Amino acid sequence: MNPAQSIAQQFLQQYYQTLMTNKMALIQFYTDASIMTYGGEQYNGLKAINEKLESLAFQQIVYKVDDMDVQPGAVQNSLFLFVTGTLQMDGSDTFKFSQSFQILPNGQGGLYVHNDIFRLVY
Repeated sequence: MNPAQSIAQQFLQQYYQTLMTNKMALIQFYTDASIMTYGGEQYNGLKAINEKLESLAFQQIVYKVDDMDVQPGAVQNSLFLFVTGTLQMDGSDTFKFSQSFQILPNGQGGLYVHNDIFRLVY
């Protein structure tokens, strides 16, 4: 596994584990420069992304990542990730999803989600 794949895998494990255990803590992955697109609707900055996270009605969610692709990003030490998998909300049916992330250096030795595009696949 190359270093980019290792970083991407660690990021995804932290991201989805946070989503499954405390969805409101996901906001720590974003900054005011972040953009999230969820099901075709765009949310810009922390306030809008936080409001979207608050609006997610599920009480429990389980994610399973089936596949991940990673490429170096345009900015040094950034990554572009594409994820496919399944999710189950509140014990309901299982849905397929795809999600793309562009993660960039945060200037403090870590990374943040600059772009996030999520869509259920029907």
